[in-house]
Amino acid sequence: MATKASFTELPKSERIKILVGSIIRTILGFLAVIWALSLVPENPDASLWRPIAIVVVAFAVYATFFRRQIRKIENSRYPTVSSLEALILIATMFLAFFASIYIMMSASDPKSFTEPLTHFTAFYFALTVLATVGFGDITPVADGARLACMIQMAIDIVFIAAMIRVVSSAAQKSSAFKAAKAKGSSDPLMTNL
Repeated sequence: MATKASFTELPKSERIKILVGSIIRTILGFLAVIWALSLVPENPDASLWRPIAIVVVAFAVYATFFRRQIRKIENSRYPTVSSLEALILIATMFLAFFASIYIMMSASDPKSFTEPLTHFTAFYFALTVLATVGFGDITPVADGARLACMIQMAIDIVFIAAMIRVVSSAAQKSSAFKAAKAKGSSDPLMTNL
């Protein structure tokens, strides 16, 4: 039985091909997330259903995408490459989720932040909150905006740890399973204990 080569054992041209494919998928995924973020209205809407619907749908899409990425890593021939791709896209969606909340808050009350937020500035602000950089150019002023930022900060701590743990764990389990299977182990799952 012929075994499949690990990523590092592949010829350089094959590794480049795999990495370029991953980079292209990541860029396309990033652009899709940014496009979806652009659908969030920057103008205030008198009805409450639209912002609530956007947040609910965005969360459902995010949860579904997260589960799909974990399965993709587990079934991937090169789980480390897939896990890096997943980390970038999952983080991008996470930031877009909070950016959409910030856009809607700014649209309903332009004085919620030190300046009215656009799609770009909301994404930028969500990234600075995640990175705990806090440049100070955009800050929450209204209590609702401050509460949203506090929630993002609290979730960020858990998110970063959980996302890295879940994705890296899926990659490690997949790699161990494939290695055990290649060695002919009768029970590849037991080799990971």
